[in-house]
Amino acid sequence: MLLNNITPLSYYVIKNSKTASANAFPGRSLVCSPSCSLNVKTPLSSLATPNYQNVEDSIERIREAFGKKVHELSASSYDTAWVAMVPSLETPNKPYFPQCLDWIMEHQQKDGSWGPNPIHPSLVKDSLSCTLACLLALRKWAVGEDLVQRGLEFIGSNLRAANDKDQFSPIGFDITFPNMINYAKKFELVLPLDPAMYLNKDMEIQRRNGNLAYIAEGLGESHNWEEVLLAQQRSNGSLFNSPATTAAALIHCHNEKCLEYLHSILQTYKGWVPTVYPSTIYTRLCMIDTLERLGVGRYFKQEIERVLDETYRCWQQKDEEIFTDVTCFALAFRLLRVKGYEVTSDDFEAYSDQENFFNTASLQFTGAATVLELFRASQFKLYKKEGILDQIQAWTSMFLKQQLLNQTILDKRLHEQVKFTLKNFHGMLDRLGYRRNIDLYDINEFQILKTSYRCPSIDNKDFLVLAQHDFNMHNAVHQKDLQELERWYKNNRLDCLKFGRRVLQTAYFLIASLLSGPELSEARISYAQCVILVTLIDDFFDDYGSREELLNIVELVKKWDEQPPASYSCEEVEILFSALFSTVNEMAAKGAIKQGRRIKHVLLKQWLDLIEGFMKEWEWWNEKITPTMDEYLSFTHTTIGCKVSILTTIHFLGPKFSEDMISSEECTSLCWHVSLIARLLNDIQTYKKESAENSPNIVAMQVAQNQGSIAKDEIVAKIQDMVEESRRKLLQIVFQKQGSLVPKECKDLFWGTGKIGHYLYCQGGDEFTSPDEMIKDMKAVIYEQFKLLNSAA
Repeated sequence: MLLNNITPLSYYVIKNSKTASANAFPGRSLVCSPSCSLNVKTPLSSLATPNYQNVEDSIERIREAFGKKVHELSASSYDTAWVAMVPSLETPNKPYFPQCLDWIMEHQQKDGSWGPNPIHPSLVKDSLSCTLACLLALRKWAVGEDLVQRGLEFIGSNLRAANDKDQFSPIGFDITFPNMINYAKKFELVLPLDPAMYLNKDMEIQRRNGNLAYIAEGLGESHNWEEVLLAQQRSNGSLFNSPATTAAALIHCHNEKCLEYLHSILQTYKGWVPTVYPSTIYTRLCMIDTLERLGVGRYFKQEIERVLDETYRCWQQKDEEIFTDVTCFALAFRLLRVKGYEVTSDDFEAYSDQENFFNTASLQFTGAATVLELFRASQFKLYKKEGILDQIQAWTSMFLKQQLLNQTILDKRLHEQVKFTLKNFHGMLDRLGYRRNIDLYDINEFQILKTSYRCPSIDNKDFLVLAQHDFNMHNAVHQKDLQELERWYKNNRLDCLKFGRRVLQTAYFLIASLLSGPELSEARISYAQCVILVTLIDDFFDDYGSREELLNIVELVKKWDEQPPASYSCEEVEILFSALFSTVNEMAAKGAIKQGRRIKHVLLKQWLDLIEGFMKEWEWWNEKITPTMDEYLSFTHTTIGCKVSILTTIHFLGPKFSEDMISSEECTSLCWHVSLIARLLNDIQTYKKESAENSPNIVAMQVAQNQGSIAKDEIVAKIQDMVEESRRKLLQIVFQKQGSLVPKECKDLFWGTGKIGHYLYCQGGDEFTSPDEMIKDMKAVIYEQFKLLNSAA
């Protein structure tokens, strides 16, 4: 069964809980009824009361942000200074863009610096770089001498930070800052230069293997500017969409397209420039990705669809804003592919090899954030021929793991994102991800290119207000669902059984982590009921029932009389069948109303297939029959319990799901692949335990059949390949738009069930799925509330 080998959460309930069952079994004092407490921090009775007007206002402002043609970025003192240094064509002793010079003179901070305001403790290097660039602009045009002196004092007081490895460093700082100090000598600006800076500069140039065009403004006349323009100029006239580099090119050689580019920016931003322009496509994609990661994307379905349609048109046209920006390219590929757009992975060829990537990629794309985006994209391989994605997955995962090991990701938020993503990507349950991302979300977050910058369209209070409110709302609904599930459990006397795993809370937590909508309570409860019943019946077949009692259950399900018989072979059979009988009949009645047709015969077929599979398992292993791998999988893919749980729940998701859909090749394939994923992952994880118990297990079978000719590790690797192949085929069907018969909401449940399998049975048996970790996850998803933020504050 799907929950095989998972220790019941009720075993780990805090001692002396007031809600612990008074009927705990002898010798198992911590085994509580399904109503046991998990030491919840915030009970349902003390839920925070949201201000719904604030939430509505936040939604409206986010919708408006989607409609913006240009998304605001914070001003870049560094880039504005370089634009201010461009000389006029007619009068070279005057600036071409005097408005930028005016902006610089108006925006010096009280401490004499330019740049981050207020200065972040980790951004002193950024302030040094911005301040020096502004001083160069002021001295070049012989204005603002008092500003210059105050700026020099700031640099002198903070120059030690230039060699501080714990400081966030603007891209190319070790090269551009020493070169700017040398450049300052032309303007009689005398600044101390630590010899260590030269050493750092030489080492950085060598490390970058000459790939320095992005920071060419810091190289001055030593750079071949005409060659850079010829090789790197984009159709919008820019170099790398960087105002600073483009302005530097104009300083050294006239170019009309560069001028047009800078004019276009200043028409938008009036006196200053951002550190990157344009960034509309990337910003919109980041908005979508952020909203989805926070769990509130469904509020903006139309806006998201419109943006992705526009992005797809740009993708087909090979738009430069996407295809010259590695991060944007990887993000667009992932979002488009997951939403069912036909995008090829062929253009990832340039990133398939780590050494080649770092030797050829522009400097702004060589950080951990870009590599993380490449890693995420590589996880969505749909076709066998996409070996490029396998290569990217291999090197990016190793690179990021090494970054974590070496503690070289200074951004704590990014460090945690990398750590969480690598831990179990395909076992990342949706609401666990939402919780983690809300916890990590920082409305004051900044990014760093040549300077730090913020994008209010992505990092803002409205996102957080909506996400916290939405999470708390689901939190409350889930607690009510659990109360209903507990009543069902008790009313059906399942708490009276003296065997089996208590998985009520586990079962509900898993499905609540995937189906979170308030309108999906019946779907969540139905799924959890199926998992609970499958687990208990599985345990009865595995460890408790006699052959006569097992056959009794099979016959009862086959006959399925409207009224259960007066006598059963034992009390356990009576409890199990009575619970199954009443639950399936109730599901069938509710489902018939939802679907507008009878579904009882559909549900019964799934349960009969499952229980006959249990019986076949029992007979083969008690008669010591060793099946082939194909024979084993032909029935154990059913007994893992995924199929019956999914094909029951889909009737409560909203869309009409006909019998033709159930019998379709598409649905059959979905059932097969998700069941195979769960079965094989279960068998890999439980190999030792099931071998000791002489229980059916594909790893044990293969080890025995090969009689030592193939090492166990090789067998596990082969089975893991089968898992990855089934996952690839599952995702291919889930993401398919054209010709798909199964509704997207239903396909997503198959995908989600695959995630559950990976969550429960992730490789290595690490703490991610340990009982303590699962209890922590359950609390976070169902019980722990956010203290609500006021968007108007």
